[in-house]
Amino acid sequence: MISDSHGEPGSPLTDSRLPSLLALRCFEAAARLENFSRAADELHLTHGAVSRAVRLLEDDLGLALFERRSRRVFLTAEGRALAQAVGQGLDLMRQGVADLRARARQQQRWVLSCEPTLLMRWLIPRWPDFQARHPGLELHLVA
Repeated sequence: MISDSHGEPGSPLTDSRLPSLLALRCFEAAARLENFSRAADELHLTHGAVSRAVRLLEDDLGLALFERRSRRVFLTAEGRALAQAVGQGLDLMRQGVADLRARARQQQRWVLSCEPTLLMRWLIPRWPDFQARHPGLELHLVA
């Protein structure tokens, strides 16, 4: 059979789609902890859900990622390689999310509205201490 230079659609040789993110997260946790039950606890899933996700990932890749022996799991060479790559990818995503959250906190504006008497007699005298304790917080007072 002859195919063009791009290969046949859906061919395993040209398949660049990623497995499900849930399956990769389950695999990464199970690989890091070397235990499906602890991975399930960390991810707030059942042991069966983690096991099934890892099995589907193995089926999708056509490789065994874990060696299963008497209620224990051990990474295969392929599993170690994938665990390192997925771990780095998840670390990169965590860092990106943390950066965005920090930026959002910096841009967040709070508005505090209260009665003018309360503002003048109670809040204003305490305002310098509050600002010293929360220097990055942008708070607008409205009477």
